[in-house]
Amino acid sequence: MKANEQTLTVEFKDLSFLEKDLLSLPKNKAGKPQPKNVVYFDSLPSFRNFMTLQKIEILTLVAEANPKSIYELSKMLNRAIASVQRDCQMLEAAGFITFEKEKGGRGTMTPKLSFPYHSILVKLPEHPYELQFKAA
Repeated sequence: MKANEQTLTVEFKDLSFLEKDLLSLPKNKAGKPQPKNVVYFDSLPSFRNFMTLQKIEILTLVAEANPKSIYELSKMLNRAIASVQRDCQMLEAAGFITFEKEKGGRGTMTPKLSFPYHSILVKLPEHPYELQFKAA
């Protein structure tokens, strides 16, 4: 990876710790917490359930092909527009993508990466307990 490329990091935190972190984040003009290029999940199983192959394909195409709409993205993926839209909404809610409204147009929403990242780093959670072995 080149030095100027940005990374989106996926981390795992208990929900109680996550709430404390969100309260400490700097706020934007709308009063919403500003992301720190980090997306949080409460567990590895929840991340594995969330990040499907279809969502990875969407992220790849949004980054590389720059589709102008969800309709265009669904055509590239050869999937139904409703399922692509649902996946995009989930990716937006988690912080992976955002939507930009077309200026002066029909209200077309263009999917974009949440910031210009080039890679996603998944920091696996530490094992929840420690094993110790002693000689008998």
